[in-house]
Amino acid sequence: MEETIVVDGPISLSLISRVIKMTSEIPFFADKNARINNIETLPGGLTNYNFKVTVDNVTYALRVAGDGTLEYLDRKAEQHNASMMAEMNINAPIIYYNVATGDQVCKYVDDCQTLHIADFKEAENLKQAARIFHKYHTCGREFLSVFDPIKVTDGYNDLLEQKNAELFDGYDNLTRKVEEIKQLFQVRPQAFVPSHNDPLPENFLVSKTGMYLIDWEYSGMNDPMFDLGDFSIENNLTKEEESIFLCEYFGGKVTRKQYGLVVMHKFLCDVLWSVWALLQIATGKPREDYWPYGLNRFNRCVALMNEPDFDSYIEAIRIDNDSVVFQTKAAGH
Repeated sequence: MEETIVVDGPISLSLISRVIKMTSEIPFFADKNARINNIETLPGGLTNYNFKVTVDNVTYALRVAGDGTLEYLDRKAEQHNASMMAEMNINAPIIYYNVATGDQVCKYVDDCQTLHIADFKEAENLKQAARIFHKYHTCGREFLSVFDPIKVTDGYNDLLEQKNAELFDGYDNLTRKVEEIKQLFQVRPQAFVPSHNDPLPENFLVSKTGMYLIDWEYSGMNDPMFDLGDFSIENNLTKEEESIFLCEYFGGKVTRKQYGLVVMHKFLCDVLWSVWALLQIATGKPREDYWPYGLNRFNRCVALMNEPDFDSYIEAIRIDNDSVVFQTKAAGH
């Protein structure tokens, strides 16, 4: 009997072969002599290749890890952290994880919608995301790894130096401000909690059963404000949208110190991912794909650093300024 695999969207033959080979070698499928019905590309993801794969009429989310990622990602930690989040019903259930490669298969969330920037213009989606962040930030559990954005950036810089990689013009000015923030956090250290560290809008799924946050490969113990700052810049939140999001997270009002920490981590986030983009180029990824991405990040964090209020937020953190910046509006206002 002839068998047909339906492929939706443009997918290279080499990737199709990797998906088929990977699926055939996973005991969960191989032991049942399972058959692939359909392969479809999933949106999002610069590091890896993601697919919706239907096997024996059941759908799964399959990730083929990008080349070179083992050089800077802790896959053992990801497996531990992502499994913990699946237990809390925040991440999709994990079917298979290969620590040696980073390849992964999760149960596909049925009837789900992958969210995008436009979806987080809706107040309810902002509030749901805030509640997810708050749920795992306050869960009291420990991730296997630590993700300190300053230390990670330093590590990426070391790799770039080893590879004699090209940097953005004016990068030295940025590193001086990072050093100032590093010294601030030595004086005012912040508690680290389980953190996602890469909350792109496409990493959020909504279904009839609620909202999920997937893709935990950069997860680790971190200042929770990094997640909030990253979420804000990834979704281009306006001040009003930030107010809705942060008031939901903090329980009704946001102090100048709290918002200052969010602003600092917006800055650190863009610094980190601009350097990450340079590292992708240095490890062989196409320059035309990653240089514009990194340069946009670089220019945005330079602009933020040069805003008049930026240094005042550093001072607000230093003196524990508890004046209110945002507050939930009363009904009818």
